[in-house]
Amino acid sequence: MQTDWFASARAILFREWDPIGISRWDGSPEDEYDDYRDHLADLIRAGESDRVLLDYLEWAEVECIGLGPANRQRNARVVAALRALGSPSG
Repeated sequence: MQTDWFASARAILFREWDPIGISRWDGSPEDEYDDYRDHLADLIRAGESDRVLLDYLEWAEVECIGLGPANRQRNARVVAALRALGSPSG
């Protein structure tokens, strides 16, 4: 069972980050970005800086997904939203 942090982070990545735009598709899988979410949770638990989280989102968007350039303003909003959730448990 997912904790509230993981459910909320899933929603943030799906609705606010969503670099490939799948949230606009009917029936799109809301778990599309869970691997990224889980790594972000690990980074937050480890006490990494916002810069590290931003760099990870940029890497995911540009290197892993193959898009570019990264949307730094959007990514900063996503990091702020994740930070507002507090620390992930589990």
